[in-house]
Amino acid sequence: MDIRCPRCGCEAIPAGHEDARAYYQCPKCNRVWATTLASLAGSDGPRSRRGSIRVLVVDDSNELTGLIAIWLEEEGYAVVTATSGREALDAASVYYPDIVLLDLIMPPPDGFAVCAALRSSLPPQVILMTGLTDAEHVRRALDLGVVALLRKPLTREAVVDAVNVAAERCHRDPLAKLRWHFGMHPRA
Repeated sequence: MDIRCPRCGCEAIPAGHEDARAYYQCPKCNRVWATTLASLAGSDGPRSRRGSIRVLVVDDSNELTGLIAIWLEEEGYAVVTATSGREALDAASVYYPDIVLLDLIMPPPDGFAVCAALRSSLPPQVILMTGLTDAEHVRRALDLGVVALLRKPLTREAVVDAVNVAAERCHRDPLAKLRWHFGMHPRA
């Protein structure tokens, strides 16, 4: 299995496992990350289809990205995390996520800019997360054409439900990523 670093794209090396999680390390940039062993194993049924769906979780809180990653990995999704806008764009260029859970307020570029950049080069289903409640930010977020706008504090059920809706959209058009990757996407 070819596991690559979400930061630099270098092929990762196994760094151990514990509590049903596999750890990988990048020999180039030294980043270490984890994924559940279940998301790496092939199986039949809906969970194995979910494992083919790549989810990028972006928030400036390591604790929140870790928690959301655990929730989604337990559902069978393949998850990569990032803690800034720059890391998100780097990870997206390596992993081509199908779904992006994206915080609006984080180190530059912010969630609005990341969403716009992703939409111009990839076709991910975007779910925005925010603690903001003012109408202008909500309108601006919804104008981006996102699957959902989740308000913090988040619940497991809200996150999993939103990702499942986004995954269903991915299954409706499985060739969308290829069309976008090769520049055959419609211009909005």
